[in-house]
Amino acid sequence: MPTSADLLLDTSAAVALLVEDNTAHLAVQTACAGAVLGLAGHASTETYSVLTRLPGPNRLTPPAAARAIRTAFPRSVSLPEETARTAVDVLADAGVSGGAVYDGLVALCARTAGVTLLSCDRRAMVTYAALGVAVAVV
Repeated sequence: MPTSADLLLDTSAAVALLVEDNTAHLAVQTACAGAVLGLAGHASTETYSVLTRLPGPNRLTPPAAARAIRTAFPRSVSLPEETARTAVDVLADAGVSGGAVYDGLVALCARTAGVTLLSCDRRAMVTYAALGVAVAVV
């Protein structure tokens, strides 16, 4: 079994992969085909939050959401302690501020892991680029 992910996803891509009627579902599914997947940093808890608050029949129970995340993303990675300790300075040096800080933490996680980040979030691309993370956009 692989010890690291081939591809890390942010919340936008993770939700698109797990929710079949999401407009990006098929594109993300195609981009992920055959890859060992993980979530980058707090994208796991963000994805859990989204899955448990979706409207109508797409909403998952907490246990079902946790199971879906664990199953779909077996190689999720956390922000290493040293990277977390220097994150504020790195984000400041890159000009990342406000709500984009959360995208920045996801980017730092993927960059530190040396794994490409898959995203559907075009708004986050400025932050991802500022931090020099390899990104595949769906």
